Order: sequence, then C-alpha cells, then structure tokens
Amino acid sequence: EYNPLTRAEMTAAGYATDAATSRATTGEGLGYQYFSRPKVHRKGNYDNLFPSASLKYKFPKDIDFTFGFSSTIRRPTFGDITGAWVINDTARTVTAPNRNLTPEESKNFAVRLAKYFEPRGTLAVNFFQNDVKGLFVTQSGLTAEEFGWDASQGGPDLSNYLFTTTRQGTGVTRLRGMEIEYSQSLNFLPKPFNGFGVRASYTRNYANGQTTLLAPHAMTGGLTYARRKWNVYANYKWTDDNIATLATVLRSYRSE
Repeated sequence: EYNPLTRAEMTAAGYATDAATSRATTGEGLGYQYFSRPKVHRKGNYDNLFPSASLKYKFPKDIDFTFGFSSTIRRPTFGDITGAWVINDTARTVTAPNRNLTPEESKNFAVRLAKYFEPRGTLAVNFFQNDVKGLFVTQSGLTAEEFGWDASQGGPDLSNYLFTTTRQGTGVTRLRGMEIEYSQSLNFLPKPFNGFGVRASYTRNYANGQTTLLAPHAMTGGLTYARRKWNVYANYKWTDDNIATLATVLRSYRSE
C-alpha cells in the first residue's frame, strides 16, 4: 500500500495541500506525496472450511418447504484495509484504513415456505438467522489510544485527533430477519393489460446489539409491462432509519 507523506511534511517541503483531505493540490505535489517513499508491503493468509447443506420437501398443492445451512466469510474491501489516510488538521480528525481486519465468519440458517400458483405467481415467507463473528463496524470518535496510534514509532503527533475507521465487533453478532414476498404475472387480464406483472416484499431485521447499516424495516415494490419488443418497469424501495456510524452520538439516515 502507499505510504504518503502527511500534510505537515508536504508543507515543510513547500507543497500546497487541501485542508479537508490533506492531499496535494497539484500533480507534481501528488507525485511527491505518494511516490517519494516506497510502498509498504504486507501479506497474510488464512484457511477456511465451508460446510453447507439444504433440505427441500414438496407438500401437496404446490407448496415447497426449504431448510438450509451454510458457513461463509466476508472479506474486507481494499478501501477498508489499505489506502490513503485522510488527516484534517482543521477539524482534528483522521479517517484511516485498518490493516488488521480479518474476514467475518458467519454460520447461516434459512427457512423458506413458498406457494406457487398460476399464472407464474409466488407467495413466500422466509426466515433467516446469521451468527457473525468479527462483524465489520464503522466507528468514529476514537481517540489515538483507542485506535492504536503511537507517534513514537514514527509519524506525526495525532494524540489530540479523533479517528474514524472500520473495526470488528467482539464476540458473535446474531442477525435475524423475516421476509414476505409476492410476485405474479397478470396475463389473465384482457389485452393490452395482460403484459403487466407485479411484485412486492416486506423485510423485518434485528440484531442482538447495535449494528451499522441494518434497517429494522424495508419494503420493495415493482411493476413491469412487456409487450412484443418493449419491456418497461418501475421499482420502489423504502428503507427505515438505520445507524450509519457508531460514535459517541449515534447518527442515522433515511433512504427512500
């Protein structure tokens, strides 16, 4: 990963930097900031076994029951583990990657009961439970000590700055949810309305602790129309308030 110079080091070298991002404002400055020092090379490895199984039973009247179990991991993104630090000397904040992130480990259980009917219709109820070890959580307001910054090992003095980074939750986070879904083709209607199709779903989620980006409620809906070579569709999604970042004061957002 790159090992860029800090804003203070760039200023001492005579290059202008942006106060919000601490990055140089010219091409020559960016080249000096990111390429004057060699990259830092890190590597790691891990092994995983992913057992999984599923059972499906077909009841009369086109009703299916499905039970599934799986073991999975979710790797951190490159942006979470590497990349440039953003040091804001005005606000005294730091946004930094976390190179110590390891994959989340999850054991997943799912149950589905579905009724299929003509013409091309489905009504289903889904239940799931995910037990996640090391859940990724975006956390802000961390002190330098909480983040693990030690200026004595080289680098600027950031002891009075607040850090934002991605960390891993301790223990096991249990996520549970339920979804009701419906979809159907309306080709039994008279022409030209027989090209319509509808779908809708409602999802309820919750966890045994504060979790970022987990919406308690969500709804989706859609309408499609197909006629000869034409295919038109409209979709709508509503997501309830959810926590964007864990901090001293929790901040939330709504998306529609």
